[in-house]
Amino acid sequence: MERKEFLQALSRNQVPSVLLFEGDEEYLKQSALAALREAVLPEGMQDMNETILEAPDTDQLIAASETLPFLADRRLVIVRDHPALTGRAEGDDQLVTYLASVPSSTVLLFYCTKKPDGRKKLYGAVKKRGGIVTFSQLRDRELTLFVTSAFRDLGKECDEHTADFLIFTCGSDTSKLLTEVAKIAAHAGENVTIHPDEVRQLATPSTECTVFQMVDAVVAGQNDRAFLLMRNQLLAGADRLYMLSMLLRQFRLLQHIRIMQYEKCSRDTIRANLGVPPFAVDQYLRQASMYTNAQIKKAVKICFDTEYAVKSGRLNQEGSLEAVMLKLLALRSAES
Repeated sequence: MERKEFLQALSRNQVPSVLLFEGDEEYLKQSALAALREAVLPEGMQDMNETILEAPDTDQLIAASETLPFLADRRLVIVRDHPALTGRAEGDDQLVTYLASVPSSTVLLFYCTKKPDGRKKLYGAVKKRGGIVTFSQLRDRELTLFVTSAFRDLGKECDEHTADFLIFTCGSDTSKLLTEVAKIAAHAGENVTIHPDEVRQLATPSTECTVFQMVDAVVAGQNDRAFLLMRNQLLAGADRLYMLSMLLRQFRLLQHIRIMQYEKCSRDTIRANLGVPPFAVDQYLRQASMYTNAQIKKAVKICFDTEYAVKSGRLNQEGSLEAVMLKLLALRSAES
């Protein structure tokens, strides 16, 4: 089930006795755990009815689950990153079998900060009982509302356009967005309304946003700016191969735009197919308009061939990104 389904089940007191939290969104996962704690553990009795285990043996896990709650209806047993889910170990048959008999007085939660292996027997046993809860990244309007609500909680007002700009700049990870929201809100002081200029000045751009800016600089023939943006990302610890994949994605988006324009697609159709914020569509259209079809096709090939060469071991990752940038700049200047 997804996060919303879990929260609805929790509000109806219909949460399964065995759960597994998985997914990339750690903040949303932590928020769901807090909601579970609030629903299951009576105020003042939390410490008496909660057990947190790290890589327990099966007997220890069963003993904790079989312990009766104290002055409460249920107790909560949390198992963090069980090796039988996130490591090389395999869940023993005793543990897998036990999941079918976890008492109704216990909620047994397998909490995964690492990606669990869906092929594991333990994962399959939890899934069979309907206990898998996936915390995926928020998207579109739900993510926009998350940002506007975060500003509102800090006494600030932020319209949807500004929220989308922040998401475009910083990415969709909610933990990072909350950090940026807090920074911008603190800088605003007594000013209640947050504007795009404040986001532009204060927000830390994600790798994806920086790659977008790098392509912008390439389009404009701003070689020094393009390399400065690249160097800043590398100094901040960005992975060259990841940046290569983002460059490839960027030019593929431009290629998709040109194809959709050839097919006479409307702006709304282009936006829906691209999956980018509304305000960003114009910027992507502008970038696409600065290239010929042949240039975009060559740019995609440059990025794809280099990424493939690095992944296949034929090319050293060191210097690969710089080489691609030089080729893209040469392509732009040669055919402008």
